[in-house]
Amino acid sequence: MNKHPISGRIRYFSGAHPLDMPLPYDILRLFTSAQGYLVEIEHLAGQAAAAPAAREWLWVTDRSVTSLRALHTESDTPQVHHFREAQLQLEGIRAQLMWPNGDRQALMACSMPALPATQHQLIHNHLS
Repeated sequence: MNKHPISGRIRYFSGAHPLDMPLPYDILRLFTSAQGYLVEIEHLAGQAAAAPAAREWLWVTDRSVTSLRALHTESDTPQVHHFREAQLQLEGIRAQLMWPNGDRQALMACSMPALPATQHQLIHNHLS
């Protein structure tokens, strides 16, 4: 019996590329930093016409996506959002994401909310 060795080579998918398909979300706001992207998205797929679309904040790096799960507190304002994973402070075109371990990311808003293809693929995989 001839067994072919496993080459470890990745072959190209012959079907539609996931990024060629419509994305199941719209980017509402995008902030960038040297460490990653903070993205507010609105889910589109599976939403009933009369139902309000669900919104979600995501922290996206070159390798991962973290959903920021909202904690609805009395101190939440349009400028301050509390999440289980971090706290977000919005100041016009600037923002700051503060993590419980003390790390802080200074962020700048993008006027054109467009992510690189790698980050779109990471978000697509994360939401699937």
